[in-house]
Amino acid sequence: MKHYLNPFTSLGMGGYLLIGLISPAIAQSDRFPTDAEQQALVQQMRQRLPELQSSGFYRDYRTLAEQWVVTEMVSAWMAIDPAIAPYLGEWTAIEESLYIYPSATPGEVCVLDIYLDEGDFYMGQVQDGKVYTTNNLIFLQDSGYLGNAFIYDGQPGIYEYAHPRPLVDPVTALGEYYPEAIAAFEAANCLVGLPPRDSL
Repeated sequence: MKHYLNPFTSLGMGGYLLIGLISPAIAQSDRFPTDAEQQALVQQMRQRLPELQSSGFYRDYRTLAEQWVVTEMVSAWMAIDPAIAPYLGEWTAIEESLYIYPSATPGEVCVLDIYLDEGDFYMGQVQDGKVYTTNNLIFLQDSGYLGNAFIYDGQPGIYEYAHPRPLVDPVTALGEYYPEAIAAFEAANCLVGLPPRDSL
């Protein structure tokens, strides 16, 4: 499992407590954010980016090899399913990771949402360049970051992830820790790895 620095040393404690309390991994979104709410949330994310980038949590710690693997994976899937390709990878936040895998169904993705000792699995479908998930979250990209937009307790919010890493074999890497989520992943129409050569 990943180890992170103390989140309270760089940003305000109140800000990180709020982020933790409304993390999508903890509570399902009440509904999809509206278009107007999405626009406001993207602006909110853009305003927070300088602070996030200076915090240390959202710096790009990937090796050149990891960056190359992600680039190759996205390029390979771009030829097969360009709608989902930009979202593939392990997107990381403070103590949470979103593992976004391709589905055998075009335009759909499989998501493993891992937060500390909690693991969840859900599906997403790309519409208008955004991923709409089965638990009312919307993933969108802006400025190289992934925003996870949601409505919690009637209030819109967005949680940021950065710098996708190469995807792991979920059964081998995560199965021992999150057996229910991995079982759901295996039961769904999810794919691991590059597309078959004969489909390129």
